[in-house]
Parts: sequence; C-alpha cells; structure tokens
Amino acid sequence: MEYASKDLTIRKLRRTTDFENLTFRIGGYTEHDQGRFYHLWKNGEVLSIQAEPYRRPGIDYSQSSESWSTRNFSSDKEAFFYLQEVLQTMLDNLQFGSENNWAHLVRQKDNTYSLIYTRKEFVHLKCPVWTKKINLDDIEVTRIVDCALWEGIHEGMEVDLFMGVHAVWSRFVAAESLGHKLMNEAGVSHYTFKLLAHVYKSGMIIGVMCEPIIGRRVCPTDRAAVFAAVADIQRHGILLGSLLPYDILITHEGVRFLNISAVRFHKDHDQLAAKAETSHWAELAKTFGSGMIAPHTPLGSRDRDALSYVIPRLPSPGRPVYTTPELAMMRFVWSVMTSQGEYARSDVLPLLKFRDQQRKGMSAITDDPKHRRRAKSGRKVLIAPLDCSESEGRFEELDQIVPAVDEPYNPKWRSSPRTPYERPKKKLLLPRDDE
Repeated sequence: MEYASKDLTIRKLRRTTDFENLTFRIGGYTEHDQGRFYHLWKNGEVLSIQAEPYRRPGIDYSQSSESWSTRNFSSDKEAFFYLQEVLQTMLDNLQFGSENNWAHLVRQKDNTYSLIYTRKEFVHLKCPVWTKKINLDDIEVTRIVDCALWEGIHEGMEVDLFMGVHAVWSRFVAAESLGHKLMNEAGVSHYTFKLLAHVYKSGMIIGVMCEPIIGRRVCPTDRAAVFAAVADIQRHGILLGSLLPYDILITHEGVRFLNISAVRFHKDHDQLAAKAETSHWAELAKTFGSGMIAPHTPLGSRDRDALSYVIPRLPSPGRPVYTTPELAMMRFVWSVMTSQGEYARSDVLPLLKFRDQQRKGMSAITDDPKHRRRAKSGRKVLIAPLDCSESEGRFEELDQIVPAVDEPYNPKWRSSPRTPYERPKKKLLLPRDDE
C-alpha cells in the first residue's frame, strides 16, 4: 500500500475486505550472488521466498561493485517483478502458518516453478532474553511499514515491532535487544522508546516489541535539549553509535533516540570521551549545522509511508469479482509498482496525484447518516488519473506532505445565504377529502 492514504491500514482492511485471502508483499530485494528474495505476509503469518539470482548479461560480477553497480537496473527490475508475478499465480497454494517460514522457488525443466519449504532461524541473540516473551499471534498487526518495522495493538495498547524475518535485519534485532539492555542497566532508558517484550513465533524469537514511536522530527531549535540529553547519556558511560537527524525524535516527555542497536557501554570514561568527539559532538555539529535545511523523517516514525502492498489474486471463473475503494487503491498500487517506463516506481507522480485526489474526495465525508448519499459520490474516484503530465513542482517531497484536514462547513463560503439543508418556504397544500 505504498503512497496510499494513511487510513488504509490492515486494521481497516479487516473490516472492509475479504482479509483472510489478502497476501501482502512486505519486503523484497535482489543480490547477484544469493538470489531474489520476496517476503510475504498473510493474516498474521510470514513466509520468505528465495529464488535463483539474476545476473545481467555482459557484466563481470567478479570485479568490484563500483564497476557495475551504476549500470542500468531496468533489467534487474524486470527480472525481479517477473518472479513476483509468478508468485502471484501461486497465491492460492502458498503454505502460510506452518513451522516452515522459508521456501525456495525452483524452476523445473519445463520452465514451470515449484516451492520447497524449510525452516530457518535468524535472530540469534547475543544476550539472554531479559524481558518477557509474547507470541506474535497475541498481537493485532495494524500496519506493516516494511519488512522490519510493524505496528500493532497488544492488550489494548499501541506498540511498534522491530522484526527480523530475514538474515539482513535479524542482526539488528539482536543488537537492538542488547542496546536496550545496556540503556536500561545504565539508568538512561527514558531517552529511548521502552522495549516491552521479545516476540516469538513457533518457538523462535523473531523480533522485539517497544512503545509506539510517536514524536515530531528534530529541528534547529531543539539543539540545546538534544545536546543536554546526549551529555547526560555520556555521563552514564553510554556511547550512542548514531546521531543522524532521523535517529532523533522530540516527544512530550522530551528527547528520544532511535537506532539503539548501535549503543555501546564503556567503563573507561577517557576512552568514551575520545570516541564521543566524533560519534557524539562532531555528528551533532553536522546535524545542527548550516546544512540542516529541513527536518528528516525518522526511520522508525509512524509518519512514514508503508513500503508494503497487496499482491492481488488472479481472477478465475469460480471466484466472484467485486470491488471496494480499498481494493481499487490496492490494485492501482500493484499496477504502478510492477510497471515500467512512465509508471515505474522511480516516478511516483501518478501515485501522488491519485492520493491527492482521494484525500480531497474523502475530506467531505462524515459519519453523519445525513451525509451517506454524499459519501457515495465522494468515493467515485477509483481509477488511476489519466493526465499525469503536470510538473513535479506541484507535489512536495513524501516526508513533507501534510494530510488534508476536514474543515467544518461554513455557510459564508457560499454565494447563497441558505445552507445545503435548508429549503425555501412553500405554501402547504390542504389535504384532500379522500385522505
């Protein structure tokens, strides 16, 4: 649901669509030596699929990556999306919910594909599980930003999940757990979003759960507060390994830092001070220097657009075809994400324009029963925009888009003195004799 409206969440889809049959693509990447990877999610279950690698013809991958990484990637995208469409034809047969969390997509001699399932454990914690453990099944997932960052509700409280469902992010999950443990033991955990529990599935630790990451982005006027917080943390022997602008949030409780996976504890404060010259103070000087033109979107913030989207099931004679505004948006996102040329992912102009139109159409909708007829007309914007030739200057950057705000109706804005619910007075007709 990338670039879709913010309210198009998994929680809403559960109420408006045939949710049990929706398959989300929550992440994916390609490596020339290991293969193409697709991470899928369906009704609370995760399945990662690994396919054969793709190598561009005429490229010598034995050379340094700088010699070939800047070449045209269009063929890589086509190869990646080709196998994703192969998986689209296999949606009804994918096995979710078993102990096997991994599958290899194997090409047969007749150019058809089959899946071989296996079980892999990724999160190998370097420290013991020092908080309580919670089953992923007990958490209601409400939004998946990407493969590693999820949002949910546990026991009536909003939570954020940092998941390690593949080898790349699992190392950071283990380091995040250790970093929170160090901050907690040093007595400076109030500068982070509290780690609440370790998340497990089928007996394996697959992630950690923390407080919801909610706050505003850092700006130049926060310089004094951020410097004071870092100095206090350093006095307790903690070295924050990352102080980039998107690792700092300002909340009602004060300054909060993200990327706790880079935290280190030092008993020798002289050694800590030497490392802090570059890791802390030089980095903060860059953050609040003259180059800080605009704030950055924090990597773990709920202000980010979701990078996950639904893989639509192929139509068949035995499956009824129906649509809702949510399904129409999801099909449109799928089309844009898997298309080349004008509608390639690198050109998000059509998606931004469509989302802008959708927000304008939805801004007049209320829950008042009197508005139900108007709400139907407001939801007619279901197809992709035909004219996408406007200049890029009409659209802001993704992390600076301000959601539309529903304004109350003001009759002074209209040329007529009457409101939409007033009628001119008319003479009442006398009842007939036969009534």
